[in-house]
Amino acid sequence: MITYRSDACPDAAVIAELYRAAPLNRPVDDVQRIRRMYEGSNIILTAWDNEKLVGILRGWTDSAYDGYVCDLAIASDYQKAGIGKALLEKACALGPEIQFVLRASKIATEYYAHLGWEKVENGWVLARQQ
Repeated sequence: MITYRSDACPDAAVIAELYRAAPLNRPVDDVQRIRRMYEGSNIILTAWDNEKLVGILRGWTDSAYDGYVCDLAIASDYQKAGIGKALLEKACALGPEIQFVLRASKIATEYYAHLGWEKVENGWVLARQQ
């Protein structure tokens, strides 16, 4: 049985292992950077199968108007079980006034459309320098 939590952030090494299992393109060999990523986020929602982390959503919101989903990672052997959908619903339930946006990986584009997220064409990206 999958349980969902929002009360604590898992250890960065555990998150890196989930990213490897997702697979999600993140700096999995730089645990300090992952730790900083989570220290700077104010939305951290997790999914657990007993003591095993099987899903995580990381993001930011001002709790009034805007929100951003930075990461949605689900272990590959738990995908298609509704975990990602549940984590997104929990994030969106933080406030009906908040409009969430995200940047999807190429392999997940259709997933978000399937959940009713609207594709945006009016965004801009400044590439990471490192």
